[in-house]
Amino acid sequence: MIQVFYCISGERLDVTLYNYLLNKVPPVYQEEIAQFRKWEDRQHRVLGKMLLITGLEILGITGYSLNQLQFTNLKRPYFNKLLDFNISHSGKYVVCAISTQAEIGVDVEEIKNIPVTDFTNEFSAEEMKSILSSDYSLHSFYSLWTKKEAFLKAIGTGLHVPLNKVHVIDNKICWEDREWFLTKLNFDKNY
Repeated sequence: MIQVFYCISGERLDVTLYNYLLNKVPPVYQEEIAQFRKWEDRQHRVLGKMLLITGLEILGITGYSLNQLQFTNLKRPYFNKLLDFNISHSGKYVVCAISTQAEIGVDVEEIKNIPVTDFTNEFSAEEMKSILSSDYSLHSFYSLWTKKEAFLKAIGTGLHVPLNKVHVIDNKICWEDREWFLTKLNFDKNY
């Protein structure tokens, strides 16, 4: 089972509500969150933790708390092999995926008008050709980018592995003798 929870965080939360949610997070994470300069980054991180806590409650998964989080050497958070989750945020969205059956990654990106050709080194020549020949090259770029980044988050490396080392074929990635399956989530045409 994989469940995805998300919230819209376009406006700054009322300070009372923000502090209420922040106080539900263990002090170690409160200190970490406080280090972020922008209110949006602090708020997204609090909401990500709340999505995880709320998602576990909704799914009836008990026995887990944020105090039990462990981290890989590359700082990917996890509970144990029986439960995996991943959190992403961009623009006004915060997304949390939770699974009791597989290692997972999730990525959301706000589609901004960027020069796609600036990212040529992140894709194979074939991938870049496909992006540039698409009727909607910006959407094609972001679709492929988020697939690769979600995968790298799932395996716990994040962008420590260059995106051009990851090849998406028919919504699958083969990596170290394992197949990884990708699913696109459509909840906003601008993301």
